[in-house]
Amino acid sequence: MKPCRYRVEIGHTRVEPVRHEVRTRSLLWFVDLDELPRPTRLASFEARDHLGDPARSLRANVEDFLASRGVEPAGGRITMLCHARSLGYVFNPLTLYWCHDHGGAVDCVVAEVHNTYGGRHCYLLRPDDAGRAETAKQFYVSPFYPVDGFYRMSVPEPGERLAVTITLHRPGARPFTASMRGVRVPATSRAVRAAALRHPLASYAVRARITRHGIALWRKGIPIQPRPPQPDTEGRASVADRLESLVRSLTGRDLPVRIRAWDGSEAGALGGPVLVVRNRRALRHLLWAPGELGLARAYVSGDLDVEGNLADGLRQAWEAVRRSPRSIAPIGARGRVSAIATALRLGALGPPPAAPACEARLRGPVHSRGRDRAAIAHHYDLSNDFYALLLDETMAYSSAVFTTPGQPLAEAQRAKLEAICSRLDLRPGMRLLDVGCGWGSLILHAAEHHGVHAVGVTLSAQQRDHVAKQVAERGLADRVEVRLQDYREIAASGERFDAVASIEMGEHVGEGNYPRYAAALFTALVPGGSLVLQQMSRKGDAAPGGGAFIERYIAPDMHMRPLPQTLAHLERAGFEIRQVQALREHYVTTVRHWIDTLEARWPDFVALAGEQTARVWRLYLAGGALSFEQGRMGVDQILARRPGPTG
Repeated sequence: MKPCRYRVEIGHTRVEPVRHEVRTRSLLWFVDLDELPRPTRLASFEARDHLGDPARSLRANVEDFLASRGVEPAGGRITMLCHARSLGYVFNPLTLYWCHDHGGAVDCVVAEVHNTYGGRHCYLLRPDDAGRAETAKQFYVSPFYPVDGFYRMSVPEPGERLAVTITLHRPGARPFTASMRGVRVPATSRAVRAAALRHPLASYAVRARITRHGIALWRKGIPIQPRPPQPDTEGRASVADRLESLVRSLTGRDLPVRIRAWDGSEAGALGGPVLVVRNRRALRHLLWAPGELGLARAYVSGDLDVEGNLADGLRQAWEAVRRSPRSIAPIGARGRVSAIATALRLGALGPPPAAPACEARLRGPVHSRGRDRAAIAHHYDLSNDFYALLLDETMAYSSAVFTTPGQPLAEAQRAKLEAICSRLDLRPGMRLLDVGCGWGSLILHAAEHHGVHAVGVTLSAQQRDHVAKQVAERGLADRVEVRLQDYREIAASGERFDAVASIEMGEHVGEGNYPRYAAALFTALVPGGSLVLQQMSRKGDAAPGGGAFIERYIAPDMHMRPLPQTLAHLERAGFEIRQVQALREHYVTTVRHWIDTLEARWPDFVALAGEQTARVWRLYLAGGALSFEQGRMGVDQILARRPGPTG
């Protein structure tokens, strides 16, 4: 059967509690489910818009519905009358399916009814030879009628003409009649394009007209009937089903994890962690900030949650993406329309939710001195008590070096500090500069165990205060100095040091300023002096700033680069590269220690910093561990030397 269309007049007549009549014109498609037209932006027929499983075919879903009603599918063709999806959207108040036997006779009819609340219900009809049937009303459609009475339907399969009538019967009355009358018109590509040009938003207009006339009835004083709870049946797509269908339409992939929606429905992969969509506000976060940032805002605010191990959930999702041969394409206009339509059905449209209060809001030129101070304060001035709770007794906030299996974190951090001192060949009386000294783990260790005179610089006032307190308590005032100072001020001071270290600070410098940073490290060294630079790196296709979540919540303005680019910067500054050690696996183990501490002391972190900040760190650490585990990020310890007069 060739697909065709019907130019129809749709009539709605209400006779009680007040008389109200509506007449509109539209175009309906009549197609064979086994010979659907080739999908285009102007006309497509997709399972997600109709009954059943959106991953299966329309025919399979109709046959599944029949089987659930104890009806053996007759095996003949199934024809469908409906609106087509156009420009990413469709709304079908009524879809009719005529199920034929092998001889071509109509065996039964399925009437699929949609309401404007996103609900859906299917009626199984056994029409007589004239196409007439009766069925009890079981679905809330109009807000002005309760769910009672029965329908008398006249649904003969269309030929040259279309004539469908549905009348609602209630005790002693026939309060509502809907009718469709039309004639067949060609469904050629030219005719479809012409109709789309005349009525480009036809699918939206159907819904708009229904809403407009509903408002008109309400203004006439007709009382609203309460909407009864809708069970999750085969005829109604649950919230989780709709979300799963949306993900599939936008990405071309099945859901990599299982989701549970606010109505209790579930969809997606079985096994592993469950993503819990607690409310409609979670969807609004995603509508206004699609992708990683919207997900992060929803999670941090508590509107989105994960039952089970968060790191396992992220790993499961990432592995599903890696296994798929399809690339991730940006969401286009059609995808945005689909997302908006789904949100409309689920009642999730609304103004953008407020971003969590812990999201960074920096001002001023990027990597200006004032903005850099604010960026460092956002992350490192959270509070010394917070980091003391998270880190080990050394207060080293960087990758440790594990020398034996099962080694405690504090021992591995001391091993890292000792390895740095050894590479720098520190001896009593030497002068050491630590650029971005953190909470002073290196300068305190070097002064205590190697007898050096150490200077640490930081932009964090809280870090400066912590180090100063440690210096006083350990009696190191004659050997350790800590300054609140920008790296750009070091060269101007004219000071020279025998050794320089900068441990996981270069990520905060920015690409444009990195040559100046490398030059400052070079200038601070005496000829023949050594530099140990420990710094994160990234694969070439990874986000330089770590992604939208990291850039807004953890390290604003951070920039990572592939390792060869960092080495090139150092060489251009005049350094000779002597040694590079990759610490990627060590960082995975380090972060897992921090995760274990966070989870074991979760109530303490929430009490100290608030639940939103605690959730930021749970997401940050879980995602960071996975990035290093999978090689998308790395960390390297580089030994370089400023050449002496003889090279």
